[in-house]
Amino acid sequence: MVYPQEALIRPVGVTFIAIYQFFRGGMGVLFALLVWLASGLTAKLASLAAEGNFVERLLSGTGRWIGLALLLYALVHVVLGFGLMAMQNWARLLTIVFAAVGIVSLLPRLIHPSPLALIMGIVNGFALVYLLAPPVRKMFDR
Repeated sequence: MVYPQEALIRPVGVTFIAIYQFFRGGMGVLFALLVWLASGLTAKLASLAAEGNFVERLLSGTGRWIGLALLLYALVHVVLGFGLMAMQNWARLLTIVFAAVGIVSLLPRLIHPSPLALIMGIVNGFALVYLLAPPVRKMFDR
């Protein structure tokens, strides 16, 4: 199917949000790997205390599951990035949900603000407002 030229134009804001999703996915993968590494190290330290003890198994197993969950979460962000690049409406809707959850999860950081939390809050706010704007929504409905 051949699309008119105007249907192929992706707004710069959507591209920016898609790149942000790729960034969050990449950081999520790094964090998951760090969790796996840390859980393995703590399990090894626990094994020094007693061979095959409950704490070793608990630390190792919990770290693996948390790392896997973080890896899946990161994968969702990468898929959302590709969906936004392809101007898919499902990716817009899920990005809106993830941005809203991201803003809510950053609210406790208002007590002790950090620059990274502030930047992520601003970008999530921008994504939320931008993707809810009627002209942008209309572009995703094509």
